Amino acid sequence: MTPFQITFLGALGVLLYFLVYGILYKSDVESYFNCNRQLNRMEFGSSFAAASTSLATVLFFFVTLGLENGLYILISPLSYLVGILIFNKYILPKLQIYRYAEGNETGQISVGSTLGLFMEQRFGSKWVKIMISLITMLGIISILLIELYVGVDIFNIFIKPEYREIALVLIAVVVFAYTGLGGLNTVVKTDRIQFGFMLLVAFGIVIWLCILKPSVTFADFFPAPIPLSEGLLLKWPLFLNMVIVNILLIPSLLRNWQLIAATRDYSEVGNGLMSGFVLTAVISALFVVLGILFFNVFPQTELSLNGILSSMAASNDKVVSMILLPLLFMACLMALLSTVDSSLLPVVQSISCDFGKTQIGRRKYLVITGLLLVLTIGIYWIVFKLLKFELIEWLYTIFSLVTISSPAIILGCIGNETVLQKRGVRIGTIIATVVGLILALLISYIGNVRGNIWFIQLNTPIAALIDSLILFIVYKVNS
Repeated sequence: MTPFQITFLGALGVLLYFLVYGILYKSDVESYFNCNRQLNRMEFGSSFAAASTSLATVLFFFVTLGLENGLYILISPLSYLVGILIFNKYILPKLQIYRYAEGNETGQISVGSTLGLFMEQRFGSKWVKIMISLITMLGIISILLIELYVGVDIFNIFIKPEYREIALVLIAVVVFAYTGLGGLNTVVKTDRIQFGFMLLVAFGIVIWLCILKPSVTFADFFPAPIPLSEGLLLKWPLFLNMVIVNILLIPSLLRNWQLIAATRDYSEVGNGLMSGFVLTAVISALFVVLGILFFNVFPQTELSLNGILSSMAASNDKVVSMILLPLLFMACLMALLSTVDSSLLPVVQSISCDFGKTQIGRRKYLVITGLLLVLTIGIYWIVFKLLKFELIEWLYTIFSLVTISSPAIILGCIGNETVLQKRGVRIGTIIATVVGLILALLISYIGNVRGNIWFIQLNTPIAALIDSLILFIVYKVNS
């Protein structure tokens, strides 16, 4: 058998395994969204880390950006830590006071708590709930798009370009099916499998590259610092984007709110977030080192994840082409699956709870999942075929889509409820968030048209600043 055939069979094996897993270990209605509140710190942490280790960022983005910026690129997970510390200190205690995880007022604990319902309770407005739910779901669907884009792209090493859409549909159907069948219980358990596999493969390939005795120097891992006028270890647009996005990411991701509602107690949540950070930082560092070592040992390799896979496939070393290549490809596929399933299920929950008056059954959850599958593939075609966004441009765009609601969410958590429920604050919150969203999308569009990546990287910092300033003024005026 050829390396491509082995790799292809390995990929099919991964997809089949998780599909069967979802069928065999499907959740009942009572535990579909919250595992009966039985998640512990390690399950929370591993699921958080697996969802954070996306194919588009850690495996694709970090492997290539690490070559230019070295380990300075780890500013990204370090700023993630800042976001977690802020969340644990200022927001998590408020969630405990307001009994966020105990379910909604009608006691539908099987449906569980959602960010949208919580914001409706705090602001006393269904329109704030609808706005935040729609924007956070839009951000999550954007993550699905980028994961599917990169996932389809890596299949190019052994399929013709005209068959890319077949790979897209196959991957999407499998991940949507096992997530829709299994619920959160299946997602958490598969996340642990996926993350463990990714970690072992990355570690193994780094060891193999070290055995080849690469001629790396200290400067490869820690390049000479750039002038302060240009940036702080990273160029200013990239630095600001990474820091602002990662600090705002924790409160805006629907999956975090779902995991919080499914965890035994709030101390487990705080510890789980810290465990998740450690695991995310470790695997991020491994893939940055992997990229630096690989391109040092094989300097003719194309600067991309596909370049690494193709170079391994062409190797005369059978261990590399017959074993390491299939394992790395399977790890890439698992990175895709772990991010997509952890993103998809909170959207299903948000649609079910935030826009449904009564508790609905698992069959309808499957219907919602199927509709989301069709919607995601449709938006994929619009973004990448019609609007012709490239991977990197869309990647920075989705950061803004995911995080733009964070200022409103933070205000909703820490603000005085009497003030939050004033008409001026509720209207101001909607206006500020919508203005921030439009501004972020406009900056991304202009940057994409002009081919200016630095301009696109500033979309989140600028939009979040304007959004926050409007919210601050509105809140102070009404206090």
